[in-house]
Amino acid sequence: MALTNEKVIEKVVGRLTEMRLKMDAEERVVLDEMIIGGPEVVAHAVTAERVQPRVTLEDDKYRVVIP
Repeated sequence: MALTNEKVIEKVVGRLTEMRLKMDAEERVVLDEMIIGGPEVVAHAVTAERVQPRVTLEDDKYRVVIP
């Protein structure tokens, strides 16, 4: 059975958070810039109607906020 888009996003975010916890401070800064803000890469949460930027960093973990 295929996962829904929301479940796939949550799985990817969880794996990114695990990876982030294994990085040193300088690497985390670069990854955070790539994931939650920056000129070249913008993270998105997918909704049925549109794509919204909704990835945040809380307590050293990425969170997806889907309205």
